[in-house]
Amino acid sequence: MLWEPEDVVRALDPSEQRFVRHATYTGRSVTVRGEVDAAALGAAFAALQRAFPILVCRIVEDDDENGILLRPGHIEAVGAWVSFGDPDVVPIPAESVDPGDQLAYLDVVLAEEDRARVTLFVHHSVADAGHCVELFSRLWEFYTEYAETGSIVVPAEADYSDAGGMTAGTGAENGPAHGRALSEYPVSLEALLAQRGIGRGERSGLELVTRPLAVAEQPATERTEPAQPTLARPERVQLDPVATARVLEMARAHAVSVNGLVTAAVLRAYAELSGADQVSCVYPVDLRRRLDPPVAAEAGTNLAGLAAYVADAADTEDLVGLARRIGTSLHNDLADGVIEQSVLHFPDFYGPHRIHSTAGHIAVTNTGTVPTFRAPAGLILDDYEIVYLSAHPRPSTGASAAVTFLVYTYLGRLTIGRLGGGALASELLDAVAAELSWSPAGQEAATA
Repeated sequence: MLWEPEDVVRALDPSEQRFVRHATYTGRSVTVRGEVDAAALGAAFAALQRAFPILVCRIVEDDDENGILLRPGHIEAVGAWVSFGDPDVVPIPAESVDPGDQLAYLDVVLAEEDRARVTLFVHHSVADAGHCVELFSRLWEFYTEYAETGSIVVPAEADYSDAGGMTAGTGAENGPAHGRALSEYPVSLEALLAQRGIGRGERSGLELVTRPLAVAEQPATERTEPAQPTLARPERVQLDPVATARVLEMARAHAVSVNGLVTAAVLRAYAELSGADQVSCVYPVDLRRRLDPPVAAEAGTNLAGLAAYVADAADTEDLVGLARRIGTSLHNDLADGVIEQSVLHFPDFYGPHRIHSTAGHIAVTNTGTVPTFRAPAGLILDDYEIVYLSAHPRPSTGASAAVTFLVYTYLGRLTIGRLGGGALASELLDAVAAELSWSPAGQEAATA
């Protein structure tokens, strides 16, 4: 054992553990126009580490590759990295990214002509989309405060000991503390469900997209050496603000959600290009506001359950009708409580003891509208991307999607990203965008 027992916070739960094998960091990246103050970014990141001590915690693995969350111990926090390069590229950081050292890193790439790229990497075991956006927002708030005043006032530390999420804690110190209580760190969805008396039931909610795992597909149990770091930067298509407004208006006019509409467009495009008789998708559902009491963005690690939907290709012809059926299915699953149940069944789908597979599904992650980040006068954060960094990837022990779509809206532009897709990869994004250009009037004109 290479750590001290007093540094142990807790073992990770299955919703968090599935990101340990590859040391997956989820990145939030923006390009910046204007003169960037590197010293202010360094001060902002240091303030973020003080305000959110989970960022300077560590994750190590026991002999069975189970993740253990540790306090920093005597390891000093790594500050912001600043280098010069091409801001149009999202690089793998030149410095070592290691969950055994800390769980968040800030990479700043400066260029001539007052352009830059700023990327915050946070280990996915301790932060999902909602949590990461909150952290990125706070980073830019701290940056702006420092740029405008020359100092940063870090708010009181969070205390997550109450079931609702956060209460005020003690005042922040000048640096990351080493002896924090368990209540000062965000908790897992499993823990929050247990606090609310919700236990594992018979249904996972994923039965429609599940098949038994064949013996030949069982993951190898021997410990494998990690590979070199890899970065996944999704290919993207962006709708301009006018086209985005039309999608929003279409959703309002037909009383369907934007998520339902985009998911329907994805299923229609995939069915058309693949020629499959049936298409299925799995997508995360943020449960923060759906828990009672609700949970603050930074109070939980990965607070998304999974929803599933399956459609015959013949039933995908009507985009709005399909979106409505997807919405109805989600509403029913939430009412029945099976979205929460999906997480309690994660050991059956991920890790060395899995017995089911959802491989081959379409994954759709819609993180919604990204807030406009605060910035000082003269600085414009003009693009936003989601990337994934695997610090030490190993062979997977979980479901593999046929294709993964990432959906978000930033500065009035709906963005759809794609990872994977095989032979269909080059066509999928344009096909989805074309589906979202559909309108009843346009269809009638085309068939008249």
